[in-house]
Amino acid sequence: MSSYFKQLKAELETFRSLSSMSGYVGFFGQEVLRFHSIAGTLVEGGAFLLNESPSSDERYFTHILVRSLLENHFWIIYLFDDPSRSSTRYDELKNSFKRDYLKLLNENRLPHKDKLEPADPSWSSLSSAPDVNSMLAQVTNDYGDRLNYLYFVYRITSFDTHGKSLGAIFQDVFGKTCNFPVLKIGYAIDLIANQYLVVLQDLRKRNEI
Repeated sequence: MSSYFKQLKAELETFRSLSSMSGYVGFFGQEVLRFHSIAGTLVEGGAFLLNESPSSDERYFTHILVRSLLENHFWIIYLFDDPSRSSTRYDELKNSFKRDYLKLLNENRLPHKDKLEPADPSWSSLSSAPDVNSMLAQVTNDYGDRLNYLYFVYRITSFDTHGKSLGAIFQDVFGKTCNFPVLKIGYAIDLIANQYLVVLQDLRKRNEI
């Protein structure tokens, strides 16, 4: 088990307490618990190689599961990078949800709409949330190579998530077998865990928890 993931696991009760709070702190707590569940399955399950030499079958699990964690990881960096803007940036996240939810309800072919919570039509006028590139451009801290690597993981695993990393596509597009990157998933998990511990420490220093 990675060192930072072990430290995060030791703080699990703290994150559970945070998850019951409202606002961006509650979002952070809940996302860390989700990270622990998904990453813990990979780290502690013992069945996955989390280096650069897994089988294709393993890659289908590890790359896709880590991709599911990265977008919210970037959101958390964005939310907590500048404490004076955390509330405003969390509003951007909520507005993103509102726009997506309204779009869901406006789909003509969507059945069982009566089972869902109603949406406010005014949500359509809300500003779009920044994409990952825009969020990271506004981050003021110097995260250096670790953030660059996680963005690389994010982009590569997006191909896996959408089923576009299959060898047949590369063969037909490039006319040869291609070595599309297999990623250091264990390293990526450790970087994410480390950042969540940093956020927790900062919240404690500011007496927000």
